[in-house]
Parts: sequence; structure tokens; C-alpha cells
Amino acid sequence: MYPFDELCSEEDYPFAYLLGVLRKSPKKFLLNAEFFTQEFDWLHTMEDQADSPKESISKVHLYKKFVTPSAPLTMTPSWSPFPFTFEILPKVIAHGRTEEKSASAFAIWEPELVSTGENQFLVGEEEVVSFTEYVSESDIDFDGNLDALHFFWLLQMTVERAQSMNRKVILAGCPGWSYKSAVKNPMPPHSRVRLLQAGYLYPERIPYAARRNNKPVPDDELSGDSTDSQIRHLG
Repeated sequence: MYPFDELCSEEDYPFAYLLGVLRKSPKKFLLNAEFFTQEFDWLHTMEDQADSPKESISKVHLYKKFVTPSAPLTMTPSWSPFPFTFEILPKVIAHGRTEEKSASAFAIWEPELVSTGENQFLVGEEEVVSFTEYVSESDIDFDGNLDALHFFWLLQMTVERAQSMNRKVILAGCPGWSYKSAVKNPMPPHSRVRLLQAGYLYPERIPYAARRNNKPVPDDELSGDSTDSQIRHLG
């Protein structure tokens, strides 16, 4: 649901997403994609330019009232994380999209990764304890999609945080911004520290490996063509 080509009418166009914990749900009439994406421009600016960790959150209405972000507004090259997330988080609570050719989308889930089965271990000499195993990185074929791998890494931490807070997972996204610019222009050290101090789990807009030691990724490697990772255990 909500793959890139359904949300964007242009090929080879960047996509931006926000992943985090939904501390408080907006009123029902505000529970839509536009509500969660309308501040993207402003939160992008504040993540870059806020003077303090507190200001990074307090100056953005969405963050101050509703969402604890896991990472800054994150850029991908023509890849939407929604189909992947619907596969990994089975218990969706709400979702929706706008109807424009360049559309926004959102979804809210219970913070529980999909199960890959039951396992057991022996306690002492006789007691057997059963437990549920959940999908991990080794269960997924990312097919070289660095953005999907990075997203899963963020999602695992977001699920853990949401469980500890007894809250839900929120993902919102839309086409726009510049992946190439994010690759070429890393956040300066003081901004990364500020975001970590503000509670972000990761302080950059792209996977660290995408920067290749601060060298721009070649154009022919900026396309996230592999949009649907496959969970090996689920067939």
C-alpha cells in the first residue's frame, strides 16, 4: 500500500518521510495525511537551524504536541517505505493519503513487528520456556536497497521506544526535497549533537553509508528501484 509510483507522478523523484512515536493522536477530523505532512518544510528548517535541543521540538507543533521523531525528515531516492512497513508491522490502526498526483500518506501501527514463529529454550535441566520470535534483519532480503535497510534499522528502534512509552508508531511521507543535496551536505556535528540531545535516535537525513566518506553517490546509484523487500521466513 502507498508505493512510490502511487504517491508520485514523476520517476526518479526524491521522497521524504517522518518516522516516530505517536505520543498523542489528533482529533478524528484531523487524522489525515495532510495533518502529519503539512509542517515538513518548517520542521526541516528547524532541524537544520534550531538554536537548542528544546527549540528543535518546541518550535514544531507536530513534535511539541503529537510525535517523538526517530530521525530528522529522511530522504530517499524514489522509494516509499510504506509497503515495506505494512509487511513488517501487521497491526495497522489508521492510514490514508491525499488525492493529488504528488500525494502525502500516513499510517499508524501497534508497535509489534511481525512474528516469524515460536522458539524454545531450556531453563535448568527440565523447564522449557517458549517465546515468540520477531522479524530481524537476517530474515529480510533487502536486495541492495540501502534505504530499506536503514529504514528497518530505524523502525526496530522506533518499535522499542513505542513499546516502552505504551504508544503507537507513526509514519508519514510525501514526494519532495533533495536526496542529492542530503548526500552532498551532511548535517554539521553541532546539529547532530543537538538532535540527539533532543531525543532523536539518529541525527541524519540519509543512511551514513550513502555518503561514501562524504563523496556524492553517482547518479546511477541514486535510484531506489527495489521497493519491496521480501521476508524470507514468510515466503
